[in-house]
Amino acid sequence: MHRNSKKHGHGIYWFANGQIYDGEWIDDKGNGQAIYMWPDKTQHRGMFKDSLKHGYGILAFPDGRVWKGFWENDKYK
Repeated sequence: MHRNSKKHGHGIYWFANGQIYDGEWIDDKGNGQAIYMWPDKTQHRGMFKDSLKHGYGILAFPDGRVWKGFWENDKYK
């Protein structure tokens, strides 16, 4: 999962703030298909580019709301 001391390939990373990234890494950044989870149980399943939501994804909130669609540079379109 590491190349030149950088995350690369598929892996799971637990952040100190309780967030979890489970997906593809390229040069230490989330790139490709992944699941991102927040401590409050909010979850994003979709594509990432340079560790930002980018491309098609599904964002599910703990209260049952679901956003399906496209993101560009972490912004819902």
